[in-house]
Amino acid sequence: MNEDMLKSIHEELVAIRQLLAEAIKAPARSAPARATTSVSSYSSSGGGADEVILQPTEVIPNAGDVQVHFGKNNGVALSKLSERSLSWYATEQPPRLDSSGKPYPPRPQETTLRNAARTLWHQNKGTLGQPDAPKGAASAATPAVATESSAHLSDEENVPF
Repeated sequence: MNEDMLKSIHEELVAIRQLLAEAIKAPARSAPARATTSVSSYSSSGGGADEVILQPTEVIPNAGDVQVHFGKNNGVALSKLSERSLSWYATEQPPRLDSSGKPYPPRPQETTLRNAARTLWHQNKGTLGQPDAPKGAASAATPAVATESSAHLSDEENVPF
């Protein structure tokens, strides 16, 4: 009986490992339905590949002044980063898992950094608050995004990084 339980646990762990490997290889994770309506896709000037940068859940004032709080860019303001680095901070990163395999809850400084990077990205492209807007369009809908995102903030808090 004990050996059967161990085999069962082993099979389950192998299945979990395969699912995790497939999820890591997937090009994009599925996003909540509300977030997919505010996706803007543009060609990167450096690599030529399409980048998908979501609109911020909260528009951050003076987004370029927000400083990175970790890694090689620790202490560097977002406005001083290259377009490629800014896009990395603006995209969803895979969640960090604890020893039991559960994702850690997002820290406020991580959420602020991601929203600031997204705000600055879309300000630079002229698409802040305008889902699917062409490059260079004026951003007249910025206040609507702020009120919409604050109404759905609880939905975003439960999404793992």
